[in-house]
Amino acid sequence: MTCRDNGAVPVEFAAAVGLLLLPVFVFVMTIAPVVERRTVAGRAAAEAARAFAVADDAPSGVAAARSIVEQIDANHPFDLTLSLTGDLDRGAVITAQVRVVMPVVLFPGVAGIEVADYTATHREEVDRFRSLGP
Repeated sequence: MTCRDNGAVPVEFAAAVGLLLLPVFVFVMTIAPVVERRTVAGRAAAEAARAFAVADDAPSGVAAARSIVEQIDANHPFDLTLSLTGDLDRGAVITAQVRVVMPVVLFPGVAGIEVADYTATHREEVDRFRSLGP
């Protein structure tokens, strides 16, 4: 009696690729954009809060913060949404929040499902000894 193993390796290879490597590939391809979006949103929030905190007045501070977020947003394929709270009184705290939609599943160049939101928050204190314009 002889045992025939002809064709067993291609079947095992297909099962290994389909059941083991494909989920790992999807996870690896999804984690990089998530990290990128978190980093970009955090940096945009920090830059926007700082721009607002060092502005001469509130309207120019809001304009400067929005301009920075728009510049950062123009360099990336996803949308950033900015919200600012606070005022320019000495010692006040400016809070900038930047929201970005995160990919849950992403197949680069093919398709993606984006349903999770991430909000990066940065707080910047207005200098207590700043000189104010007239």
